[in-house]
Amino acid sequence: MALFGRLFRGRRDGAGRRAPGAAGAKCAGKSPSAAEWEERAAAYLEEKGLTITARNVRMRLGEIDIVAADGDEIVFVEVKARRSREFGGPEYAISARKRARILKAAKEYLVRKRLTSRPCRFDAVLIYTGGSTPEFQHMKDAFGEPWR
Repeated sequence: MALFGRLFRGRRDGAGRRAPGAAGAKCAGKSPSAAEWEERAAAYLEEKGLTITARNVRMRLGEIDIVAADGDEIVFVEVKARRSREFGGPEYAISARKRARILKAAKEYLVRKRLTSRPCRFDAVLIYTGGSTPEFQHMKDAFGEPWR
């Protein structure tokens, strides 16, 4: 079984499941995983004064990378990391479909937590990883559209 995991790391079987050993494997010299970038983004937001209240929130209709508080305002944060800006950078990876899923998940989160009366916004943390040190960019109100 260990040999199978090493040979097919990251591949999926016919049922769409990951092969054994595929998830969470850390290898020397590899770039950080999405979870590690989300961890760094959370630390970056805390440095900017936001309070992280939840991470990797899975709702029936989607997932929210980070939920934070900025004063009384609830902030839903999408984290995107890219090695280069060659194809438009991480901001272009947040498609209209992805925004719609985040909006639906956020609405469900607010209802479940009984927070529908609180103001909220949608931010993005964009991370460029191609240089010698990662470059973070915090886009407040990244979706720029009224949603309620």
